[in-house]
Amino acid sequence: MFGKAKNKAENTDITEMMPETKKEKKPWDKEKKKKVRRRVIAGVLAVLVVAFFVRNSLVAKNAAPMVTAVAATVGEVEQILSTGGTVKSDETRTYFSPVAVEVGEVKVSVGDTVKKGDVILTFDEKALSEKKQEAEYKMASNEGGYESSVHKNNEYVADLSEANRNLPVLDQQIEDNENLLKEINKKIEEKTAGWSYNGTNLNVSVMEWQQIIAQDEEALADILEKDAKGELNHLSDEEIREMRDNAEIKLANDRDILLNLQIQTQYNGYEVQYNKEIRELQQQAKEVEELIASYKEYRSEMKSQKATSESGVLDEGGKAKLEADTALEKLTNQESLDAIAEVENGLKADFAGVVTEMEAVAGQPPVENGKLVTIESTEKVYVRLSVSKYDLEKIAVGQKADIDIAGKTYEGTVSKIDGMATQNNSGAMVVGVDVNIDNPDEAIFLGVEARVYVHMAKVEGVVTVPLEVINSDREGDFVFVEKNGVVEKRRITVGISSDSVSEVKEGLSEGDNVIMANGMEFEEGTAVTVMLME
Repeated sequence: MFGKAKNKAENTDITEMMPETKKEKKPWDKEKKKKVRRRVIAGVLAVLVVAFFVRNSLVAKNAAPMVTAVAATVGEVEQILSTGGTVKSDETRTYFSPVAVEVGEVKVSVGDTVKKGDVILTFDEKALSEKKQEAEYKMASNEGGYESSVHKNNEYVADLSEANRNLPVLDQQIEDNENLLKEINKKIEEKTAGWSYNGTNLNVSVMEWQQIIAQDEEALADILEKDAKGELNHLSDEEIREMRDNAEIKLANDRDILLNLQIQTQYNGYEVQYNKEIRELQQQAKEVEELIASYKEYRSEMKSQKATSESGVLDEGGKAKLEADTALEKLTNQESLDAIAEVENGLKADFAGVVTEMEAVAGQPPVENGKLVTIESTEKVYVRLSVSKYDLEKIAVGQKADIDIAGKTYEGTVSKIDGMATQNNSGAMVVGVDVNIDNPDEAIFLGVEARVYVHMAKVEGVVTVPLEVINSDREGDFVFVEKNGVVEKRRITVGISSDSVSEVKEGLSEGDNVIMANGMEFEEGTAVTVMLME
């Protein structure tokens, strides 16, 4: 009557075998602990009662064994993913040296926390002063260079005049020869097209005569086949011979026509490639192209000469360019002065965070624009998770989460799900998920482990049963139900599950007495006595 059944609650979920997604229950409240304790006691009692009745069934076979059952209830189920992750910063700032001067004092080291506005390091005051003076000298030199460029204006006047005379003539020569080249190429295209057209017609004729010959061959074969089968016995030998001879003569004539067409096709193809007139036109086109290239090369030289001259001549355009170049150099020097002024009182943190890299060394000059220090923000942080394929379909951006870091709970939101899986240390394929910490504070430490509880799904007003009453086989999930004093095996469709109960979408109704099998198999129709748990 009884045998072992596979209980879903006893199955090991593969996600529990993965360190990244191992499910872990939250601490239970007192009421929940009482319920679980009662269920455990009832389960033990049920096993003892079943064993008692099995033993006594040898004596009293008609006695109905007592079983423990729970009533299916209507309530809510919330599915929560419990997993571990690493706290990371969502904002990183690397500071580079604005000037190549010696570092004075480094006030922080790797691992130190800083607040917004804290001085991270200082630069040598004397070196900064010298760098400032150098930028000021460059600015003065730039202004003097502007005056010198104005005096060079007369040197470019002659070159500009020559270029202006030659360029229109060259443009006309290039235009005339390009028109001539177009006419030559047009003639080449027309003649080539004529031969190509003939070739197309010949190819079509060849295909048509190939079909005719195929028909001739088929007709001759048909005569020979009918003669062999005696289907032409109604004709005399002379008539049959005449039919065969006519078919062979027609086939031979048609083959001669096809051969002639093929010879014409080959000749036409030769003319397309080697026609004397076309080759002469092609040679003319090549000579004109070379002439155009030489004109263009000379025109390019004249344009370059004109451009160089115009940049020196103080017309409106040249003057504007000179003024712009001078202004740009002045701006560059001013930026250097501004950068020096910015760090005269030390390099300061833009936000609160943790120093994760320190390249600056007191007393040594970094290269200009070289890395000095990196700070990772503690104001914008998230937890990096690794989720298995079994939980991936349940998790979504925007889901809320509870985050436990060193005994303190924070609110979180799923902000990103990677589009590609990676292999973890155990060899399993996992997908990275970021959970943003919505309310970070100074107690958060980057790089520490965090326990995250993602609220993946929740349903209310649904039929629920404890996980331990659900069994599984090859056909799916099922439960044993007591109905009118006998056992009934009921197929069910489950929905989402919490750590203790599961939603039942189909197969059960509120109030159904579901037997706690405790690993035993019941035969349908077996009479039982139910002890209902609360």
